[in-house]
Amino acid sequence: MLALLLRLFGLLLVVALFAVVVVIGIVLIRRNRELVRHGIPVRSTVVRVRAQAIDSSFVYLPTVRYELHGRVWESTPSLGQHALKTKGFWKTSWAGEQFIGMPLDVHVDPENPVVSTVPGQSRLGILLVVVGSVFGGLILLFGLLGVLIGLVR
Repeated sequence: MLALLLRLFGLLLVVALFAVVVVIGIVLIRRNRELVRHGIPVRSTVVRVRAQAIDSSFVYLPTVRYELHGRVWESTPSLGQHALKTKGFWKTSWAGEQFIGMPLDVHVDPENPVVSTVPGQSRLGILLVVVGSVFGGLILLFGLLGVLIGLVR
């Protein structure tokens, strides 16, 4: 009986971990939506690009400069929802430099102008919700099936 309770506790612990992943994803999505909804739309200029290696390719994350409230601000659009895509066949860490000087529309937090986001969905938030839901659900399903089989034996 104790072994069954320990298995159920472990199962619930793992499912709770995936539930936390889902909640984090929902928070990221809501935070991005709120910033787009209540933020100030500003035309910015890409001043730097940071290359981030993903598998055998690169994603280029921009740092933008814009003017707001009579001051010049620089920020990296938050939450990873904007990654610049290169047009060439060769993707290297230096290929992102083609974006420097490019205009980019961002929404800026009026209370903290150093925080900006690019309008659109939070890809990281959506990924966390999907992964957490799918894996958490599958672990719960197969875990409960395993417990039921253990009870029958």
